[in-house]
Amino acid sequence: MKIAVCDDEVNFQKVIQEKLEEYYGALEVEIEVFLSAKDFLEKFEKHPLEFQIIFMDIEMPGLNGIEASKRIREINQSIPIIFLTSHTERAMEGYEVNAFRFLEKPLRKEKLVKVLQDFAKLRLVNSKIELQDGERILLVNWTEIQFVESENVYINVYLEDTRYLIRKKLSDMEEQMPKQMFYKAHRSYLINLGFVKFFNGKKITMKNGNEIPLSRGKRTEFKTAMMNYLRILG
Repeated sequence: MKIAVCDDEVNFQKVIQEKLEEYYGALEVEIEVFLSAKDFLEKFEKHPLEFQIIFMDIEMPGLNGIEASKRIREINQSIPIIFLTSHTERAMEGYEVNAFRFLEKPLRKEKLVKVLQDFAKLRLVNSKIELQDGERILLVNWTEIQFVESENVYINVYLEDTRYLIRKKLSDMEEQMPKQMFYKAHRSYLINLGFVKFFNGKKITMKNGNEIPLSRGKRTEFKTAMMNYLRILG
């Protein structure tokens, strides 16, 4: 994932970069910093899909964050913009450009974590997968899939009120899945943690009543995955 940080304070840039790398892991995220809105827009206008999220300081000399964000919205209506400000009274201006969230300076770690968790939810809710069903291509939200079951060279994809039989390997499906949302409970099953109803130590019961076996030795790992899901997406 690539993140843009646009702020004219070099020390603050370092602080937020360190906290972002601490949260995601330095290998999972690439952060590009800009000292002015003008510099950022020059890059953004050429590569409007390069960044997945923007941290934008409101108070900057020259072109301020609000005006820069109006330009951003002319190019990309949906990219999340998180405003950074030392003056909370200016935060209301962000609604003109559909700001995703606001963070007050000096930056508080718990506030940043909450914003990043909200962003993770947004990405997962909006993300889809293409499933080839015969001659049809289905677009399905990850949040709609309750669990996936392997059946030889096919997989059964279970939604709330329907099931699709897709020619695909379970391992290929696993590679595409959001790791925070899905868990491989058994060599033949991938489950959406959001649809878990209860767990008795050996089997996981889903909200639709289906019982999914849990491989021996995975009890602790499953509990950890469930707690992580609830922390981020619950």
